[in-house]
Amino acid sequence: MIDIFSKGPALSRAPLHFRYSRMLDRLRLNLWLYVLIAPALVYFALFVFLPLGQGLVYSVFKAGLGGLRGFVGADNYLKVLASPVFVQATINTLVLAAGITVLGTALPLIPAIALAEITPEPLKRLLQTTIYTPYLLSGVIIVGVWSNTLSPIGLVNSLLLWAHLIDRPIAFFASPFWARPLVVGLTVWKDVGFHALIYYSALLSLDEDLLDAAALDGANAWHKIRYIVLPHLRPMIALVAILTLQGALHTFDSVLLMLNGRTSDQILTLAVFSYQRGVLQFDLGIASASATLLLLLCLVVAAIAWMLTPRTVRL
Repeated sequence: MIDIFSKGPALSRAPLHFRYSRMLDRLRLNLWLYVLIAPALVYFALFVFLPLGQGLVYSVFKAGLGGLRGFVGADNYLKVLASPVFVQATINTLVLAAGITVLGTALPLIPAIALAEITPEPLKRLLQTTIYTPYLLSGVIIVGVWSNTLSPIGLVNSLLLWAHLIDRPIAFFASPFWARPLVVGLTVWKDVGFHALIYYSALLSLDEDLLDAAALDGANAWHKIRYIVLPHLRPMIALVAILTLQGALHTFDSVLLMLNGRTSDQILTLAVFSYQRGVLQFDLGIASASATLLLLLCLVVAAIAWMLTPRTVRL
């Protein structure tokens, strides 16, 4: 008599060779899926996990261009944490990350809603191309464009002088006051198009009947955005905020290109600090320790951001 209420899967009581045969059958069935994913696995293994493991090893050794020269334990971490430059770089990283995250999450909502409201298709495509083009450019080109525009003989200073708003040109890229706003501004400007398209793709799934019903009830444009559009975009807003935050914590190229003697105290980030100690000063142990601390900071900030995200908007 067969006991249909017996506990435990029948497969667990099957012979070992039968289970191996079933496993091989599944592998053969999904062989092409494994073949397609293999290059991505190789890439992450060689360029992400292997360097990560090497960095963790180097962080507990005295290391230079000649390789490992002796185990030092936590000394590298203690030296990094005691460094005033590292402390200032940590503060700069968090301040820049906060500004980039807030503006980089909020500002793309404007072009996204504009794309959803524009009816003429050529105008919509023109706006899409215009806002997305900066995302395709490298950080070097972005900094070059902003540097030429904001130079003492650039467009912005020329307009300010013409309007008699200033008496002499402003050296934006040599001013400690403007250093952080410039890093935040050019980073947000570069990514605003990509984030706007993420919001716009989410708006395409919005039921237009809700907007029509709201219009019949007398809702104006602001009421529709506040009570219908923004709640619909809450999951995507949370996603963009977390992605932007993680990217902002790794801010490197724009800071490296804008760094000078007058702005280093304002915009030096942990990523640039690690680069300077490792590549320019050849102290790979200290550089690896600071990079490991940056990784821990990213994990902690990501965990806090995830916990603060309401469960109702998590993807």
